[in-house]
Amino acid sequence: MKRIDVAVAVVFNAQGDVLWGQRPQGKPYAGYWEFPGGKVEADETVWQALVRELQEELGITAQQGGPWFVMEHDYEHAKVRLHLYRVWQFEGTPRALEGQTLTWSSLQPGHLQPVLPATEPLLPVLAQPGVLAVSSYGLMGADAVASKLQPAQSPPDSQRTGVAPFVGKSAGGMRVLFREPELVGQTLVDAWQHCQQICSALTLDLICHSATALRLLEAGCELPHGLRVHLTQTHLETRPQFAPHWQVLGASVHDAASLQLAHARGLHYAVLGAVRATASHPGQGGMGWAAFQQLVQEARLPVYAIGGLGLDDWGEARIHGAHGLAMIRQL
Repeated sequence: MKRIDVAVAVVFNAQGDVLWGQRPQGKPYAGYWEFPGGKVEADETVWQALVRELQEELGITAQQGGPWFVMEHDYEHAKVRLHLYRVWQFEGTPRALEGQTLTWSSLQPGHLQPVLPATEPLLPVLAQPGVLAVSSYGLMGADAVASKLQPAQSPPDSQRTGVAPFVGKSAGGMRVLFREPELVGQTLVDAWQHCQQICSALTLDLICHSATALRLLEAGCELPHGLRVHLTQTHLETRPQFAPHWQVLGASVHDAASLQLAHARGLHYAVLGAVRATASHPGQGGMGWAAFQQLVQEARLPVYAIGGLGLDDWGEARIHGAHGLAMIRQL
């Protein structure tokens, strides 16, 4: 069967919830929840198809949105290529124009059942936090790290930055990546234990950089069973033997081949950059947003942008296909 291109709209409201439709009787998978969207016609771009489908299905006009990522799925009756777009501004009030039932709900798995087979496996990936905060004990010390993580529990000012639907708690909040390339020995262990305590107290998701995890083991630190790990690009390519109970979630990448490898390994996300010049790489210019978007168009998994970025860059990031922002100094 020929693969069909389908535009899929993940429509957000101001609270960070998304719009779901329940398929009516008489259609395949009746009773299943899905995102609005439909087939891309030969004379349409994906965005044009998405705007048309939202008008036909819901009576709303998409005004602002951006690409997320692409995936493929094979049903019994069709092979589809799903082009996921986030829509964060629209005109009108959604109405069920095709007999479907509508509801606003979270992206978190389990909130709605049943969900279309192509969509359900995506939910843990789509519901990931909008901010990946990279720890910086070696740069600023424990007190400064703790003070920066505390206010991150509150959604930013949506009027100023427009990021509340994507960074607030309803969208998954924030994840902390413990990296610390400058620290060694007991100093590294102390920072890891402090970061664990802070994240536990604030109910923040914590993962560990793969190279840092190995250095923690060398320093005699006992790491938790089921440690969640973020791979370096080198570890993504060489596949070293980590503890079998470690969970590899994501990786740092710098090119299209590494993005493809991250998808092939079943990772939940990738971090791509540097988008702009950074203090950690003096004399090196960033790739810029155009190159970033070109790389993530076919990434097939969510991609965080990193490199000289802060929350005020959120609007530019999401227009160019970033799932979220990874930040060190700008946090």
